[in-house]
Amino acid sequence: MDLAIVSVAVVLIPDEGICKDIRIALGAVSPTPVRAKKAETAIKGQMLHDELVTKAAQIAAEECHPISDHRASAEYRAEMVRVLVKRTIKKAIS
Repeated sequence: MDLAIVSVAVVLIPDEGICKDIRIALGAVSPTPVRAKKAETAIKGQMLHDELVTKAAQIAAEECHPISDHRASAEYRAEMVRVLVKRTIKKAIS
C-alpha cells in the first residue's frame, strides 16, 4: 500500500488575469486534510504573476505546520508543500 507524503489540490477561478477565487487543500501534512487559508487570502483578488504565486506557496508552507513521521520529516513536508503549491497554481493558471 502506498501512502502520500504530501498532497496538494488547487481550485482557481481566474478572471482576466485576476484570481477571482482560490482554494488550496493540503493532505498528509496533518492528521486530517487542511486548507491553506492565509495563502488563499494572499492571492485572491490579485493579478496572477510569478512573484505572487511564489509568495502564496511560501505562505502555505509556513502555515501548514506539518507532522514528522517515519515517511518524512516536517521540514521535508513543508518544502514539498511550497514546491507543489507553486507548481499546482501555475498549472491551474495555464
